[in-house]
Amino acid sequence: MKTSPKFTVIFVTILLGCGSQVFAEGQLGATKGPTSKLYLSETKGSGHIYADGKIFKPKQATAFDAPGTVIETEANSHQAYVYSNGTAMYVDANTRLEVNRFVQERFTPNSNTTEAEPSASQSDIFLWRGLVGVCTSQLVSGSTMNYSTEHGSVTIRGRKIAIHTSPEETIVYLIDGDVTVRTGKQDTGGHVLKSGERAILRPGVAGAPATVTIDQIDKNFLAELDEKVTVACNARRTVSFETIEKNAEFGAAGPAAGDNGNPDTIVPVPVIPQAPPTNITVSPAAI
Repeated sequence: MKTSPKFTVIFVTILLGCGSQVFAEGQLGATKGPTSKLYLSETKGSGHIYADGKIFKPKQATAFDAPGTVIETEANSHQAYVYSNGTAMYVDANTRLEVNRFVQERFTPNSNTTEAEPSASQSDIFLWRGLVGVCTSQLVSGSTMNYSTEHGSVTIRGRKIAIHTSPEETIVYLIDGDVTVRTGKQDTGGHVLKSGERAILRPGVAGAPATVTIDQIDKNFLAELDEKVTVACNARRTVSFETIEKNAEFGAAGPAAGDNGNPDTIVPVPVIPQAPPTNITVSPAAI
């Protein structure tokens, strides 16, 4: 899938329509799950969000339907998002990505914690340019998470990862966790990274296969990357997600025409930090 970085609103509308079709065709189970969400936890600087057929300026504590969303940041900017499966994503300056697919099953009762996914999910994100940092929740059995660039793909199983891509190369940094890097469909086995390693993917020359170079991340740069990914990890603590029955919105008449029959919808619930106690008592012995 190739597009020009400067695209029109008409293209976005078509893109979102395709995303809806993928969602309809790619349900995880026989029972439809709720439409997955993206929650904007932190934003600095400027950028654009293309979602639901519209263009939005980044605004903290707003949520969007995840499938089909396009995120674009400008210079000296960054954003931090939380997916409704509990995984968070740091989007660095001058970055553009597309959420080609993100679906999840119905939430199971009392499973919505900050450490584990509330339900199995499948996500496919395409990174056109720039850098993203990913901080995952504990992925449950059956979940898949893939990030792709023009040079290859990364299958993420956890925990803290950064990916940077440019026209020349893609670099995958595994800060901590478990990932497999592939250069294409022919690279079925892939390359499994260990914590502290990076994989450099470069296109082949004159029709030759793409190359993968694996080495250690420079310690100084590793600290810089970890700081950025930690922004995503902190964002995970700012919101939780719940499901409510959509039928309640329509009363006795039932769902409106065109509803997909899914009785649940995901709702982000911002987490308000508890204020420190104000009635501090000083011991007489300390006076």
